[in-house]
Amino acid sequence: MMSSDGHYFCCHCSQPIKLDDSFSNTGFDETLELVVDSNVDADKTQESLGNEEARHIESQKSSLSEDDTVPRQRHLRRRPPGFNVPVQDSFVMLSKSQVSPLLFAHTSDANAKADELQRGSISHRLKTTAKLFELMSKVADVDHPLCQGCADDLTLKLEKRLSDVRKEKETYETYLLTLKENQEAEFAAILTEDDLQHLRDEEAAAIEEYRQLEREKQALNDDLERIRLELQNLDTEKESYWKSLNDHQTSAREALLDHDSLKASLECATRQLDKLKKTNVYNDTFRIWHDGPFGTINGFRMGRLPNQPIDWNEINAAMGQALLLLDTIAVKLGFTFKRYRLVPLGNFSRIEKLEGDKSIYELYGSGDLKGMLFWNRRFDNALVVFLNCLQQIGDYAEQQDKNFRLPYRINKDKIGETSIRLQFNQEEAWTKALKCMLIDLKWVLAFCCARSTSQGVQ
Repeated sequence: MMSSDGHYFCCHCSQPIKLDDSFSNTGFDETLELVVDSNVDADKTQESLGNEEARHIESQKSSLSEDDTVPRQRHLRRRPPGFNVPVQDSFVMLSKSQVSPLLFAHTSDANAKADELQRGSISHRLKTTAKLFELMSKVADVDHPLCQGCADDLTLKLEKRLSDVRKEKETYETYLLTLKENQEAEFAAILTEDDLQHLRDEEAAAIEEYRQLEREKQALNDDLERIRLELQNLDTEKESYWKSLNDHQTSAREALLDHDSLKASLECATRQLDKLKKTNVYNDTFRIWHDGPFGTINGFRMGRLPNQPIDWNEINAAMGQALLLLDTIAVKLGFTFKRYRLVPLGNFSRIEKLEGDKSIYELYGSGDLKGMLFWNRRFDNALVVFLNCLQQIGDYAEQQDKNFRLPYRINKDKIGETSIRLQFNQEEAWTKALKCMLIDLKWVLAFCCARSTSQGVQ
């Protein structure tokens, strides 16, 4: 094996090697030509052999079962005397001592000086060396060149093979001698005419049986050819089947992935839906809680204390949230208030009377002196109307659910025996009444949510 830069490597272990100095001798090329010519003549001799000899050679070649790197010497020794052995089936190793005489024998030719100059070039030397290695690889069935270690290993293998062949040869010779002795003993007896006729009959029967076997062989060959064609068709169908199966499996895998993806999306959506079903949007939107003595809605406090004067803007905002919640519950339940219409407008929410003088009740107060004397009276009237509306929707809830009861009963301007009015009332009592109002409002909100949930399940 030669690299692109002219270096050689062992074809067995791939280690770099250095060629012998004899390869650079100018007479080496002429010797190579002689070897190549002899190889060509041997090839022609091989082609001229008869069909019987060719079949015998092929059978001898195919009988080798040892390592491919060992030369084919075992069966060649058992060939009949005078049988020509082809050069490519023999093992040739040219040592330096064998090559050198041939090299020096041709260097004396004065007429080849012009050719030697051309062969002495590096390019021609590499080509000739490669030809030699190719010839050696062809003859020996072992790729060349070889390093010293690999050549030694090959030599050991050949010596061991030679020893085994010699032992086998001795065994065959002993067996052949025994056969000859037995044959001589058998033919020593005198054959009679009946024995000869019996042998002729057996020969004729054997010939007829051979012909019958030949006919059966031909029939079997025909069947074998037919089966071979059927196998080819089956292989084609099998290849087509596997291709279709692979396409189907790919499609099924993609469909399964899509199914898993949709299933995961469905599960996620189902969990989200269950979460949303369990989520009370009204409780999240209108959070009714408490902050000490004050009732709160969405963080806005209702009421005032002497030691905690809550700003009126916060109180008005809480009233607007409470009115918006009451109106939302009525819409959700499909309930219509009698005589009143709720108008939630944040800090300036109001309740409009639909009958009579169609008064407007402002559900917001003021902290100035004028508001405390005049405006708070209008604010008290709005609180009383708010309680009336809350009582209406509470009565509707009690009609729908016999188990429902407001925790604090409403009677005109009182809730839980506490007046909702601000004027002429203590701030502690007013704050308590507002807190009770928010509690009743939260109970109505819980009834609304429970009713919506039950209707959704149905």
